Amino acid sequence: MPKQKIHAVIYKDADSDQWVAHCIEFNVTTQGDSAEHAADMIKEAVALHLEEVDPSDIHQFFQPVDGDVEIR
Repeated sequence: MPKQKIHAVIYKDADSDQWVAHCIEFNVTTQGDSAEHAADMIKEAVALHLEEVDPSDIHQFFQPVDGDVEIR
């Protein structure tokens, strides 16, 4: 599968010391020990999620995101 940009929301979990990463396009969530670790983990989680998907069926899972990237 060709590389594709994804958008993720990454935030510190209020109830633990973990960072949560949520991919908006594919509705996949994971966590990591730092914001950078969570970013790496979301890339891996999305790749694993789509590993078995036929490229012609990707549109069934992909939810496009409009707008500019915003970091807070």
